[in-house]
Amino acid sequence: MVRRLLGEPAAPGGSEAPAPPDASAPQVARARAVGRAIGRAAGRTPWTSDCYPQALTARILLRGARVPHTVVFGLRRDDAGELRAHAWVTVRSAGGEPVAVTGGSTRAWTPVGAFNWQP
Repeated sequence: MVRRLLGEPAAPGGSEAPAPPDASAPQVARARAVGRAIGRAAGRTPWTSDCYPQALTARILLRGARVPHTVVFGLRRDDAGELRAHAWVTVRSAGGEPVAVTGGSTRAWTPVGAFNWQP
């Protein structure tokens, strides 16, 4: 069920997260607004609204707004050696600059799966 919600796998085997499809300037502005709204709402929910539900919410809202985007899942080891997982959503501006919608800075994470959506 969730797999169908995410869209098409972006890379076979999920070994590398590709750049999301290009978005127009109004679409990038819309994506930023969606990210801000999700961030505000996540801080006010009575349940834990970490990266995964935020990424799924962004996916649904961006699809409804017809904004091309990519949902990425990544892993890394923390200072204690424990494996940690993270999910984030990105949009790429027409100039090729990546824009984080949810998930913040993702440089420390190794992408293991990505799903693109475009109208």
